[in-house]
Amino acid sequence: MKSVLSSVSPRARLLAAGALVLGLSALGPLGGLSMTSAARGLLGALALGGLGWWLRRRGAPGPEVPQVARLHVVSRAGLSPRCGLALVEVDGRSFLVAFGDSFAEIRETQEPEDVFARALAQARRPMPRRRVPWRGKGVGR
Repeated sequence: MKSVLSSVSPRARLLAAGALVLGLSALGPLGGLSMTSAARGLLGALALGGLGWWLRRRGAPGPEVPQVARLHVVSRAGLSPRCGLALVEVDGRSFLVAFGDSFAEIRETQEPEDVFARALAQARRPMPRRRVPWRGKGVGR
C-alpha cells in the first residue's frame, strides 16, 4: 500500500517534520519537561530547518550557471492522423524527424551555405538538349 507521504513533495515533508518537531517542543513544558529541554528542542528544530534550507540551496543552480535547453522543437506538422514531421534543433544542429506509430526517421538538415552552393552548381550545369520527336539522330541536319 502506498504511503500518504510518498505522494507529497520533499519540501512539504521537510516543512511538516519541522512543524511537528516545533509543536512537540512547544508542548514539552506542559507535559512536565523543563524550559531548558523545550529550548533545546526548538534549537534542534531550527538547526534541522537551516540544514534543509542549505541543502536545497546547494542543489539549486545559481545565477552563474544558465540552463540552456539542448533540445528545442522548432516546428511540427502533421502529415496524417498517425504521422508527423518535426524540425528539431539539438546543440545548434538541425534535424528533420519523420515519425509515426511504429517508426521514426531522423535526417540532419543541410546548412544554408550548402543548399546555396548546390543550387548554384546545378544552375551552372548545361541544360540537356531537347529531342524533337520528328527528327531522328543525325538524319536531316
